[in-house]
Amino acid sequence: MKIKTYIIDAFTREAFKGNPAGVCLLEQPLTEAQMQAIAAEMNLSETAFLVQDPNQAFAFGIRYFTPTVEIAFCGHATLASAKLVLEKLELEQVTFTTKQHLVLHAIKEADHLLMRFPLYDYQPHESLPGLFDALSLPPSYPLYLSEPLQMLLLEVPDKQTLLQLRPDFDRLVRLLDTVNGLAVTTRSEDPEYDFYSRCFWPWVGINEDPVTGSAHSALASYWSHKLQKTELRAFQLSARGGYLHLTIKEDHTLEVRSQAQIVLEGELHLN
Repeated sequence: MKIKTYIIDAFTREAFKGNPAGVCLLEQPLTEAQMQAIAAEMNLSETAFLVQDPNQAFAFGIRYFTPTVEIAFCGHATLASAKLVLEKLELEQVTFTTKQHLVLHAIKEADHLLMRFPLYDYQPHESLPGLFDALSLPPSYPLYLSEPLQMLLLEVPDKQTLLQLRPDFDRLVRLLDTVNGLAVTTRSEDPEYDFYSRCFWPWVGINEDPVTGSAHSALASYWSHKLQKTELRAFQLSARGGYLHLTIKEDHTLEVRSQAQIVLEGELHLN
């Protein structure tokens, strides 16, 4: 079996920036074991698997795999998949339905791709001194949890503190077994952006994710409440870096605008 396979850098206008995702365009469904094996072989933070609806050319089922586990939702792999479908299949819009029946929409808009994501809330979480020790931070910052993402959220005072984080990933994994990720964020003093973040997901096999679309479903809610704004510009301060333009809508959805670049196209041979 030959599978059309791509590597696409998401949340960037430049190749080799942003967050690379694998995308496999399937002519027929694969087993979970086959998809997991392919994701391990691709060895990217996520690989998305697309199956087109035979009755609607613009509708696809989508599933997401890290090199070690399947996850429910991945923003950058969704953007990468939208780039592929809208460009290669010459469609104007696309709808993805996840395994958990979450429906995600994407369209072309000028020089951006526009996606509609759910907007997730967050709640205060009890302090975890071991977590702060693993981040070499004082345990004085408030901690939050976004339950739909099983992601902790932590604000630090400034960009320098954020850039200097060197988490002890082994310790984080040993400390907690009930979360998938941790987003650490701070307000931006740069007029081009409202906030920065870094996102750590060692619990699902990704120590630091270059740009995390799904995390911004909660980060947008957090900063919207703090800044009293519904339009936000975000930048993720990983080594590769990436940008997101965020708009919170009245129907409790999040519009995400960014771009992606196809950097590799080929065939994967599955015997």
